[in-house]
Amino acid sequence: MVMFWVLLLAISILLYVLLDGVDLGVGMLFGLTNSEIRRGAMLSAVAPIWDGNETWLVVTAVTLWGAFPVVYATLLSAFYLPLIVMLLGLILRGVAFEFRYKTQRMRWIWDLSFAGGSLIATFIQGVTVGALVEGLQVTNGQYSGGDFGWLTPFAALCGIGLCLGYALLGACWLLKKCDARFAMWRVGRFPFSRSACWRSSCLSSLTRWPNTFQSCIAGSIGRICSYSRRLARSLQQCSRSAS
Repeated sequence: MVMFWVLLLAISILLYVLLDGVDLGVGMLFGLTNSEIRRGAMLSAVAPIWDGNETWLVVTAVTLWGAFPVVYATLLSAFYLPLIVMLLGLILRGVAFEFRYKTQRMRWIWDLSFAGGSLIATFIQGVTVGALVEGLQVTNGQYSGGDFGWLTPFAALCGIGLCLGYALLGACWLLKKCDARFAMWRVGRFPFSRSACWRSSCLSSLTRWPNTFQSCIAGSIGRICSYSRRLARSLQQCSRSAS
């Protein structure tokens, strides 16, 4: 029975990362353009799905609370502050998504709130995962690491890496849903996102396990940068030919 709940928890986390990661990625990319046409197209691409995708976060929390209450209590004690910040970010982006169409003069505030809320929620999720991977200080079954024991350089790099990964997911979704000219504009962000994801992952590995990964990281970063430059040149040529 335990394996059933573990499997359900793993599936719900995976679905949340893949589905809501698209919404959060589009939200972060939303702040990279000043064109109202492009912003409208980006919001239209996620409008039918963004609200439902967050359901998997609720499923994850409820499964953890019902099946593993001790783990739930320990993790909530450790991540009480970052989870509150994450929920505030999710609430802010949801409110901004609905209210930006209600005004013209103050629309820039809601646009900033939408992009900022997406960035904050994504970064906190990455920090949480990084802190779990690195390990929490637990004494006699209770968290004893302090209010900011979860905030470490490794966790911060994991947060940056997740932001870049979600941005890549969002760019892929926009590439599928939007027209060719807009898609080519967004494809231009692919090499940066992928290369940056790999660099952040490498830095996180060096922070956590320096003796294991240090010998293979240097060559990998060089190859990744070379492949990214080649991909950037090919995509630029495709963009010019499409326009």
